Amino acid sequence: MSSAANGIPGDDVRVASGAKTGRIDVHAHFLPEKYRSALVAAGHAKPSGMPGIPTWSVEQALTTMDRLSVDTAILSISAPGLHFGEDAAARDLARHTNEVGADACRNHPKRFGLFASLPLPDIDGSLSEIEYAFDTLNSDGVVVESNHNGVYLGDRKLDPVFEELNRRHAKVFIHPTNPHCACCQDPTVLPPIGYPFPMLEFMFETTRAVFNLILSGTLERFPNLTIIVPHAGATIPILADRVAGLSPALGLSKPLDPANFYRALRGLYYDLAGFPLPRQIGPLLDIADPAHILYGSDWPYTPEPLAIDLAAKLDASPLLSSALRSDVMRNNALALFPRFA
Repeated sequence: MSSAANGIPGDDVRVASGAKTGRIDVHAHFLPEKYRSALVAAGHAKPSGMPGIPTWSVEQALTTMDRLSVDTAILSISAPGLHFGEDAAARDLARHTNEVGADACRNHPKRFGLFASLPLPDIDGSLSEIEYAFDTLNSDGVVVESNHNGVYLGDRKLDPVFEELNRRHAKVFIHPTNPHCACCQDPTVLPPIGYPFPMLEFMFETTRAVFNLILSGTLERFPNLTIIVPHAGATIPILADRVAGLSPALGLSKPLDPANFYRALRGLYYDLAGFPLPRQIGPLLDIADPAHILYGSDWPYTPEPLAIDLAAKLDASPLLSSALRSDVMRNNALALFPRFA
């Protein structure tokens, strides 16, 4: 049955050159109703200081995907995650959320993938959910926040989870969340300088988490992980030299070898959700493998008109060669997720 017969716009409303690319979107969010209710109950009716919780449904997603020329979107939960203080409630919410995502995948196997949510920082609950997500739901990977109730990625407390993910050669999508500091814990209050967390703090949360994964030796201990970093690497390309230069003063048990440090950065994957043009792509290409750059829309947290505009700018940008654009929009993701071919 055609898209038009399903009430989904056809190619005439797609982003101009996107119809030629069949994008694969690795940064696409979903919000089951039970998750929306849990956010509101936990005081996150305006998550991370944003105006409100966007609406989401499978039908909405398919319509927007067609308008963006997205063939496949890999669904994930965004900030602030789903652990709001009680392990049992977080386990229940993770299981429900993953079931909803898996249903979308079963009903539309070429249109949706799933990065399963974990009830972190609950280790035992997360290990159980990893087993269920991969062995029963056939998830494509997992999503983790930059910190989980103050436990940042790279903390040794998370090693059992990373060890199991490493055993499974898992894809791990990182998403930033609210900084964990005393002045940022009230979900009804904006950060001290008064701007929503996604505007500034998310960039530094991503950077903090990724550098800690490297400096803590986590990525070296668990080399089978495929890590996807959001938002064009945030401030990682700009701060990489500073981190490498100052690392000898840290007294690390194993000194940071600059060559290995930059090799680790090049081994990561990076999506282009957000505002990579015109200034972020250049520094990103200085540190990243071009074969590791992926498309991301960040819909529905990025409203559809803005997502369409950002995709059109990527399609038209002279900073991306035709070959690189094709790789970013589809081919690089297919190398990671060949089932969507």
